[in-house]
Amino acid sequence: MQKTIQADIPFRLNLGLLLKKLKIDDDLQNEDYQSFCRMLKEAEQIARPKYVFAVAALEEKREEEILVEGHIFTSALLRRNLGESHRVLPYVATCGTEIDAWSRGYTDFLEQYWADEIKNQVLRQSIQHMRKTVQNKYFAKSDLSQMSPGSLADWPITQQKPLFALMSDLADAIGVKLTDSCLMIPSKSVSGFYFSAKNHFENCRLCPRENCPERRVPYEAASAEL
Repeated sequence: MQKTIQADIPFRLNLGLLLKKLKIDDDLQNEDYQSFCRMLKEAEQIARPKYVFAVAALEEKREEEILVEGHIFTSALLRRNLGESHRVLPYVATCGTEIDAWSRGYTDFLEQYWADEIKNQVLRQSIQHMRKTVQNKYFAKSDLSQMSPGSLADWPITQQKPLFALMSDLADAIGVKLTDSCLMIPSKSVSGFYFSAKNHFENCRLCPRENCPERRVPYEAASAEL
């Protein structure tokens, strides 16, 4: 596999966006505002968001399975989305172990909540940088679709196991571990496949979760029942 490790991502946390999300008044005299700004400054100094991805050969396609570099992935939807593709780009992105360790130093419930949202924004910037890099390098003139294990019933979270078996050395390189219950540590991490599809695919189209802040396209109940 052709592998890419990116551990030096330029980023800037958006104070205004975080204040709005956390419902903190933009008031220099407000104690919560002062405390949060101190936390944000610490986070910007400590955070090291990272990601890895690889170009992997799609070796075989079966009815509800695919074989990628010797690893079997089971999902009828994934198989259908891949169509005539001959490659996938498995990836892992994370907020980083540094800011994850920093966040655990806070014991106050409110500060823990703030730290969690700061980590979310760091992760989003890692994902955005990764997606832009992948798009420009491999899919500049074609569709860029994405699927993640656990985001839909047809590709359950247990499919993290073959994904991490495929990406073990790369995930280790950025400090992301998979637990026995198939959750990732740091928790603000994501994984999945990038690929090109004949019909652009978004997980959101089949996910019924309401009021999701990450939703990119509307839920389509009819498509979800196919």
